[in-house]
Amino acid sequence: MFTLMLVLLWVGVVCLCYRQLHQTSTLSVEVMEESYRDTLECTEEDITDKVVFLEKRVTELEKDTAANGEQHSCLQQENLQLVHRANALEEQLKEQELRADQALLEEIKKQRELLSKMEREKSIEIENLQARLQQLDDENSELRSCVPCLKANIERLE
Repeated sequence: MFTLMLVLLWVGVVCLCYRQLHQTSTLSVEVMEESYRDTLECTEEDITDKVVFLEKRVTELEKDTAANGEQHSCLQQENLQLVHRANALEEQLKEQELRADQALLEEIKKQRELLSKMEREKSIEIENLQARLQQLDDENSELRSCVPCLKANIERLE
């Protein structure tokens, strides 16, 4: 990778030199030679600076790539753990909902049974009270029918 960068840099320098030579072709030969020498001198210094810069940049990029790889790996692991946790919680929620539904059905059944029992008891109590009422009505009728006889007896005794 580093070699490829150097080759690309060298091609860039050659292109730069060619452009500078082409631009100065209208100048005199003397000016052109002087410009070419300046370009070569600047180019060697520039190349050295650029190579040092690129080496530092490559090192930084390699470190960044390694750090990003580690971070990516950690995030993948954390994501996997979170997915497993979410799945476990969903499963737990489904089980709790099922238990709650079953408990609700059982409570409804108990309440219906209790209501039926209470209705039966009330029905029996009503029947008993109606029978008692009928008995008291019968007694009352008997006693009313005896009242004229008793009044007659009282009047006779007086």
